[in-house]
Amino acid sequence: MSQIQPQKGYTIVLFLAFIVAVLLAGFSLYDNGIVAAERIRMQNTADATAYSTMNVLSRDMNFIAYTNRSMVANQVAIGQMVGLSSWAHMADQVVQNIDTLAKLSYAFPPVGLPLNQITRVMSKVSKVARNFMDKGAGVVIKATDVLIGIISRGQSAFQGVTAEMAKATYTGVSEANDKDIKAGFAGSSLAVDTLAKSWAQEVDININANTSRGSSNNRRLKRFKEFAGIVRDSRDPFSSNRSRFWLNWVGVSIIGYEAKVSIQKKGGSDFMEVKSRSKKLQWQWTAMDTVSLWQHLEWWAWNGHHKWTGEILPMGWGAGHALNKNSLSQYSKYFNYANYKKQKQKSFYDKGQQTLFQNKWLHWGHEGSWKNNISSTIAAKDDGNNNLTSINGLRAFGDLKKNDKKDTGPSMVVMLTKPANTMRLQKTIDKENSQYNRNKLMTIEEKGSIAKDTIYGLSKAETYFSRPRNLWKRKDGYREYGNLYNPFWQTRLIDSNFLERSLASAIQY
Repeated sequence: MSQIQPQKGYTIVLFLAFIVAVLLAGFSLYDNGIVAAERIRMQNTADATAYSTMNVLSRDMNFIAYTNRSMVANQVAIGQMVGLSSWAHMADQVVQNIDTLAKLSYAFPPVGLPLNQITRVMSKVSKVARNFMDKGAGVVIKATDVLIGIISRGQSAFQGVTAEMAKATYTGVSEANDKDIKAGFAGSSLAVDTLAKSWAQEVDININANTSRGSSNNRRLKRFKEFAGIVRDSRDPFSSNRSRFWLNWVGVSIIGYEAKVSIQKKGGSDFMEVKSRSKKLQWQWTAMDTVSLWQHLEWWAWNGHHKWTGEILPMGWGAGHALNKNSLSQYSKYFNYANYKKQKQKSFYDKGQQTLFQNKWLHWGHEGSWKNNISSTIAAKDDGNNNLTSINGLRAFGDLKKNDKKDTGPSMVVMLTKPANTMRLQKTIDKENSQYNRNKLMTIEEKGSIAKDTIYGLSKAETYFSRPRNLWKRKDGYREYGNLYNPFWQTRLIDSNFLERSLASAIQY
């Protein structure tokens, strides 16, 4: 029987096969780790780029809101000045009337002489105060009107630099995160242009209130009337309503007869619509203040119960205005207050129709200055030419195009790329290091370990409106939707939609 000889050398063959498998697994694990880390870094960079770029637009929308509010506040300041002039004219007229009545006391020299000296001084002081108020108000109104123009132009100018700021932010953030990352398969210009188009679909700069027919003109006319309504509704108590009872009803009662008197002060400042040339509308400030003595009589007779209430004595009156220089009456300082005797004040512009401020509010104060009909008639005649200065009215301003009740604004999609040759993959090391040469047996990739030798990062961000109720709660308790009058626009990352993901996948593969 022959002896079996042991086989030698198979362990080395098995060991070499095992080493090859281990090395291949190591190379694969290394490449997969590098790619996974780069994809995470890429996604973080895409998110940062989308968020930062969209934040530029959020700041722009908040800037529009701040400047719109600023223009509203300065318009109200003009209304205050016009109201002060009107009130000063009324107060001066009250003093002049007192001085006139005081002359009747000359019939009683011991009383008349000192009384007239007092009223004469009061008359001179009130005239000086009235003239000072007119001149001062004119200067302040002119300066405020210029300031409104600067704010409006600044708002428009900011739109011009927003696109460049967005583009610089887009490329700057991506490069700051990774200098090897490219701005996208189509570059930063396409992404920013897409953002600009999205912005243009949401926001519009309203240049003038044109009454010509057309959807664009109708929309802008609506926006201007909304802006004017916000100005009216933002008036301070002095400007909106200066109507008071200086003396409430007091009187005497006799059997079957009752007589009462009151002194009623009426007045206010209005931001009024006026037609201008070339089918345009504009707005201007007017004010009227009147005070009159009223009497109420009530008696009972054989034929029943009778009442009579009416204005019996005008005591003071005044009016003032700052007319729009582009109106049809630009060559005249005259404003015809009598034309608005029975018209009601108007507020917002909603659903294509103007709505009344309040059902009983006529022009110039609660119930209207013309409630004192005699005093108002005299005021319209005496101060119809009291134009403190000419103004430009409403200027260009930005606002949302659509009437939708929503909280979201423009959005943008960011798709960044990074070529494989900028990553420390096995294939890259082979090309860069001549001393590092892998055997073909150790090559784990046929055409590259990454599809198309490029990795991609997809992200999407949008602006949204959110008013913090715990910090700035509305007095009316209503929910506030997105608008460009309050600066509560913010930025957030959102999921891309199916079409955007499909496009990204098609580009990759």
